Amino acid sequence: MLSDPLAVTYDGNAKSLPRVSLGNNRSVYRTADGEFEITISGSPSGSIGQNVRSISLARILPDPTPTDVFDDYRKVRNEITVSYSFDSSRAETSVDIPRLRTALLALVDSTLQGRIIGGEK
Repeated sequence: MLSDPLAVTYDGNAKSLPRVSLGNNRSVYRTADGEFEITISGSPSGSIGQNVRSISLARILPDPTPTDVFDDYRKVRNEITVSYSFDSSRAETSVDIPRLRTALLALVDSTLQGRIIGGEK
């Protein structure tokens, strides 16, 4: 089990996120003001030995639209998620996952992120 609370630094400011929910294959951590949320989940994908784990970080802000414009007052949720799919029965996994993570982090620089967010596939 992960430590509680988790901490994340956003724009140079440390944020403390205590666990607010713990359920089957899912934990949710949230700042006291509800602005930041981390969700960690996991489950077998159905294949023998195959597992899927994911972690997401979200910033949740009030909708900038005045409340009298829409009946349903919505919040803006910006979120980034990383998913891991791996076969824990294979010895190569312990070496492969860190190498894949390093390669992906090198690939996903601000230029690529901008292009993806801009709609390129």
